[in-house]
Amino acid sequence: MSSKLLINVNDASPSVVPDTSAPDTGMFSASHADGVHFNTSMILPIIGIAVLIIAIIAGTIVAASRRRKVNRFTTHTNKHLVAKLTTLSVVVLLGALAVMNLDKLSNLASAVLLVDDLKNNDDNSLTITASDIKIDVDLNDKAVFAAGESVVTVDSATEAGYTLMAYVDSTATDLKNETNKSSTSTITMLNTTDFKNPTALTNNTWGIATTKPTDQTSEVFTGLPTTLDTAMTLKITDEATTANDKSTFYYGTYITPDLDYGTYSGTTITYIAIANVTELCNPNATTIDDAVCMQDFAGPNRNQIVDSMTPETQYTLIDKRDEKSYTIAKLRINLGSVMRGSHDDYAVWMTQNLDLDLDSNTTYTNEDTDLGFNLRTGEYETASWAPSRSTYTSTNTFKHDWCIGGEWVSNDSEMQGTHCSNFVLESYDPGDYYWNGVVRSGDFSANGIPQHHLGNYYNWNAAVAMNDTSNVSHSVELGQSICPTGWTLPTGVYSFFRLWYSYDLDEYSYSPRDLDAAGELNTALWLEPLYFNMSGFFDGELSHISFGGFLWNSLSSIKGEASSAGFQEWNAVSAPNGRAYRGLGVSVRCVVRSGEMFSLVPLG
Repeated sequence: MSSKLLINVNDASPSVVPDTSAPDTGMFSASHADGVHFNTSMILPIIGIAVLIIAIIAGTIVAASRRRKVNRFTTHTNKHLVAKLTTLSVVVLLGALAVMNLDKLSNLASAVLLVDDLKNNDDNSLTITASDIKIDVDLNDKAVFAAGESVVTVDSATEAGYTLMAYVDSTATDLKNETNKSSTSTITMLNTTDFKNPTALTNNTWGIATTKPTDQTSEVFTGLPTTLDTAMTLKITDEATTANDKSTFYYGTYITPDLDYGTYSGTTITYIAIANVTELCNPNATTIDDAVCMQDFAGPNRNQIVDSMTPETQYTLIDKRDEKSYTIAKLRINLGSVMRGSHDDYAVWMTQNLDLDLDSNTTYTNEDTDLGFNLRTGEYETASWAPSRSTYTSTNTFKHDWCIGGEWVSNDSEMQGTHCSNFVLESYDPGDYYWNGVVRSGDFSANGIPQHHLGNYYNWNAAVAMNDTSNVSHSVELGQSICPTGWTLPTGVYSFFRLWYSYDLDEYSYSPRDLDAAGELNTALWLEPLYFNMSGFFDGELSHISFGGFLWNSLSSIKGEASSAGFQEWNAVSAPNGRAYRGLGVSVRCVVRSGEMFSLVPLG
């Protein structure tokens, strides 16, 4: 949004009528009529007046002739001559007026074009309007201070307020005399190098003030920056604002008698209103209805949020890292003999596969990612991690035989006896696909319920947020993962084993002679409220979708392997405490970290 600045510097001497012909467009300009200046625009008025005088004289002669009863033909001719002369004088005078007002009409059109919304690619930009600024200076033999106002209106409501800024074009900071083109007089923008420390006006300068000035000595004025990047902040609101929020800013000038009279203009002020970024998450949430992000469970009121959740009800929250939505639920956990008796507790689980695309150019911190968790104190400590590789979106790039410093390099599916203890970090995004909910179909589609979204596939290095896991020994639980902060990979008391046991699902529930029963057990895993996804696995290509699913635990296993949960329809196996090769790409489900889970003995 742009506003023009116009200052009219008028001669206030008693013998001179002040100039009132300046365009009433609210522009910042000034006019100074130093005596009478002849220019070409006066020719037509002079001719018109001369013709009109001739017409009046001719009319007088005609009237005298009629009184003397002279020749009727002569009288008729003179009457026509008077009419023609009168018409000519009127036409000439109208033409003169048109010429005199041509500049005014042009300025008006220009002002209309300038009063438009600022076209900005920033999604946070707001629609604003602003009045032009007109200042009238009646100058005589003393210097004069004068000021005008500009009202800026923000037309869009905001949730967290907005920031209003302004700047001017670097090539047009000074106002020039548009009435007298030959004049070298200018009204210069106040030279202020520090916009946070306003000063008083100096001779023949103009400046902006955010508070109403009393005179030129008021130390409230400043010039404006000359680029968008350095725009001066005029106002910041920190609360929600309604539409049509108005602000008034003041423009002042101090004119000395040696300045030529005239209309001064040529400066355009550009206003920019940007909506303040709202905090996506609510770390101080106390109920699930107040919570917005997965990361809100890392806040001080985690237990209150959990208590407010209805068991086995599906809720949806956002991961602040990429603003993707996930379904979660509060599910039963049978603690068994660990707590000297058998009773149910609850834990909050993701009921949808993680779909986070890792970016090697992004540094993740414990502010948004499960990094630096101290298993002894139960608190997050400052930590960061940058993935060694970004998530792949094309096949034939992710291979579980890419191990670091190992002896095994085969891509054979039978990997028993491998000596590889570590693998290159890999993750794969197959696209926005869903399992179609049909067992053994081997199919997926572009639509489906959120819980059936395939998500991404991660090898264990990626799942535990480590570029090199070669030093991770057997049965070590890690205090980090790619889960949102406040969440972690399941292990220990809050493990897949305890979860499945709470819903009457046994470990290794297969029987070669009772495949139907095992199939029914597996079916319970992907139905409400658990919603485990039969997303198969990835090893250069997607495999076994609709036939089974695998999920990483945070616990390491023997060399080359890590703890995982799996359910396999093709051989009727449900293994919440199974193992998978660390280089294999499988799914990730996270569970909320709970204080109790660190005071109990982890189950391997």
